[in-house]
Amino acid sequence: MRRSLALFAVLALMIHAPMSSAQVPADAAHPAAGGPSAPSGPAHTRPDSLHLPPEPGSFPRTWISGTDCAQDPAIQVHAYNDDFLILRQSMCLNYEAPFMYLIFGEERAILFDTGANGNPPVASTVYREIDKWKLRNGVSDYQLVVAHTHGHGDHVANDDQFQGKPDTVVVSANLNAVKSAFDLPNWPDGASEFDLGGRTLDILPIPGHQSAHIMVYDARTQLMLSGDSFYPGFLFISNFNQYRESIAKLVAFAADHPVTWILGDHIEMTSTPGVAYPYGTSVQPDERALPLTLAMLHELDAALQAMRGNPHSEVHDDFIITP
Repeated sequence: MRRSLALFAVLALMIHAPMSSAQVPADAAHPAAGGPSAPSGPAHTRPDSLHLPPEPGSFPRTWISGTDCAQDPAIQVHAYNDDFLILRQSMCLNYEAPFMYLIFGEERAILFDTGANGNPPVASTVYREIDKWKLRNGVSDYQLVVAHTHGHGDHVANDDQFQGKPDTVVVSANLNAVKSAFDLPNWPDGASEFDLGGRTLDILPIPGHQSAHIMVYDARTQLMLSGDSFYPGFLFISNFNQYRESIAKLVAFAADHPVTWILGDHIEMTSTPGVAYPYGTSVQPDERALPLTLAMLHELDAALQAMRGNPHSEVHDDFIITP
């Protein structure tokens, strides 16, 4: 069900925070659309966007990867398009180097994840980008929701930077808060929609890596955000049966929703198929690209279904299953 802002704001006040003032060519676009540009500001609502080609976007030629700590920014900001930003924390601050996602609607933006320890300037970076977006779109009153793909420390470490900030709601990463904020009372069953104003995100529970993990789908770009459940690296699993069922749910969801790319929260694979950097590496000069494809998700699903009662580590070209 779709959440109204008023109801969500009340919920958020109750559960957490006070409301107050590898390399991908830079011109790589969605498979179904050409060119890296998109119109400034939200252009259409979700009912239309389900039947339209995806808004195009691009990825940078390289991400900051710990190779030049004297010059690399603490956070790299890349505009996939004008209304969808990808942020990466520097490996020089924390080897996890997590990705964060900032999505703009007409009435509010939402940030998924706040990064790892290392004191990165997440909040100041995000508010600066919001100010730029507001100026570009002629908007004055605007709100920010801070949420999470899941609750592990390398994705919630900088929540405190947003606490008490004007026009900001922080959703706690604990399961009860996630269920309430995203209207998912039957967790892990069901799904919901979250309204940003002229842009609606689909939210799907996908526990298994972590108990409060969610998938986020943006119909306008047809991007799927998979957090730590699926990314080019070590797929750590805390509950194998839940994880297997969650990946199967993603496959079923994608059968009814076009997916251009799947974006996770880390890169740990090298550009050589099947070869990962040792876990904890803080310099990765030859990373694999961030985006994964629907075919790769099907590959993971098939591998998990084949394991069933015998979960074990298994190396694939683009990821490593790690029960």
